[in-house]
Parts: sequence; C-alpha cells; structure tokens
Amino acid sequence: MIVVAGEALIDVIISPDGTIRAVPGGGPYNAARTLGRLGADCTFLGVLADDRFGQLLRHELAAAGVELGCQRPTHAPSTLAVAQLSEGGTAEYRFYIEGTSLPMLSAREAWSGLPASFDALHVGTLGILVEPTASVLEALVDEYSNRTLIMLDPNCRPAVVTNYEPFRDRALRLIAKADLIKVSDDDVAFLFPEGGFEQVRDGVVARGGVILHSAGPGPIDVFTRDGNGQVTPPTGDIVDTVGAGDIFGATVLWSLMESGWRKGDQLGLDDVMPAVRVGAVAAHLACQRAGAEPPTRAELGESAAATPRAAAPTR
Repeated sequence: MIVVAGEALIDVIISPDGTIRAVPGGGPYNAARTLGRLGADCTFLGVLADDRFGQLLRHELAAAGVELGCQRPTHAPSTLAVAQLSEGGTAEYRFYIEGTSLPMLSAREAWSGLPASFDALHVGTLGILVEPTASVLEALVDEYSNRTLIMLDPNCRPAVVTNYEPFRDRALRLIAKADLIKVSDDDVAFLFPEGGFEQVRDGVVARGGVILHSAGPGPIDVFTRDGNGQVTPPTGDIVDTVGAGDIFGATVLWSLMESGWRKGDQLGLDDVMPAVRVGAVAAHLACQRAGAEPPTRAELGESAAATPRAAAPTR
C-alpha cells in the first residue's frame, strides 16, 4: 500500500490557440492516479470539494482504483491552477488557493484517513507549502519515516511561496528524511540559490537514499550509494508536459516497489536504473496526451518493451 498525501486541484489549461480545458491535476493527485493505473494499492490523502470539480476529482480517483482517505468533502471550492501552454507544450502556472479545498486537510482528518498499514508515503508540491496542510504532512513524515519509505517531490512553485525561509527549511527537513527524492533544475535553483545542493545530495546518498535530478526534456541524473547514472528520455511529438514529472516520479516509485523495495533496503545503481527508464517512458507517454493522463500498466509495458535502453551508468 502506498499513501500519497497532498493537493488535488483542477488544471485550467489554456492552449496557444486560446482553447480552454479543465482537467484533474495537482502533483500528489497525479501521482496517486499514476500508481492506481499501474495497479498499485494506493490511498490518496487529501480533501476534495463538494462542487462539480470535486466530483470529477473523486470520480477519476475511483476510476484509477485509488482509495480516498478523507471521505468527507469540504464546502470550500476546488483549488485551481491556470496553465498557459507554450507552442512547445510547456506550461506556466498561476494558482488560486486562498479559501479553497487545498488548505483543508487537518491533522485529525489525515490520521483518521490513513490505512491500517502502508509501505510508502509520497508527499510534495503545494501540499508541503500551504498551511495547515504542510505542517500535517511534515508530521506524518516525522511519525512514519523510521518504518515507511518516504518519497519527496518538492516541485517548487516560487509564485506561491510568500515566506521563503520557512518553506526552504521545511523542504530541507523533509529531504533529510526521504528515501527517494525527485528534483528538477528549477527546484535546485530555488532551494539552493547560492549553491550547496551537491553537499545535501551527497549526504542523502551516503545514508542510502536515492536522488533523481531531471532537467526538463534532457537526461535524468541518478545518484545512489554505489554510483551515478544517467537516463535519456524517449523523444517524439509532445502535446503538453502537464503532470509529466509527477507521473515520472510515481512510476519510478511503483517500479522499485514492484521489485521488492521496502524500508531499510539499500538500493544500488543497478537496482534503480531500470525503474528510472520505465519512469521516463511513462512520462513520455503522458506528454503525448492532453493534461496529466498517466498510462495504464499494459500501455507502459508495451511502450517500454519497444523503447531502446538509455545511457549506461557512470560510476
């Protein structure tokens, strides 16, 4: 069982031609749908609104086979993210959070919504930024990190960060307890504007953690206790990149856990590289669709089998 905790929202996607679509989104929500479509037992821990958007979010979780930990909806409206797409399919976001469903996850609801047992906890994006949800998620990590795998995807949103130092301090505390961390170039630039990421990265790796460092459509750098590697994602036509990073990270987590990874196991580079390759394929498939639409397990298997192996490890 994997618990994904954080926000669910609606992506209002504006295409270059002015076409507007409203689709389910939010980093943790995308991760949960990915895990469900891949066949993992997954619980989403976040509060949904009782409006039509909230009903859509709930429906899509159920369709993916994901359990909803917090059953009681809030009367606050669904959180919105307006995504303006470029001609190349990349998105620039503006978020509408105040007074919406995102900040409504209380400690009581979080703890009561947890399954009886679970093997991994995934947190990140706005869930680790917006209070009181951020404090609740950090408390969950504090409570379970000694016996449960922790995955962190900071997915920093600078436009939403009004108090930088507290956010950065929390992110660093979470990094110190996470077993699997996905960061982008943008995350590193925002969290480490004066450098120092390499020292933190090396500390994570020294204690047995794994870091995945992505650079948009470029190669993904993989850092483990016994070596580093690089995976070059597949190339091809792109509809948009909405949710691709969320889908990549969740697929890597799923693949590692499918191979038997559990808390306390030490992963080496040879253990991690196949999972990263599979994650890159999943993200590529998502980029060929509009919005954050993860592949199914069957679709991923078919595409991964047809995709050449990526770059070899560099130790």
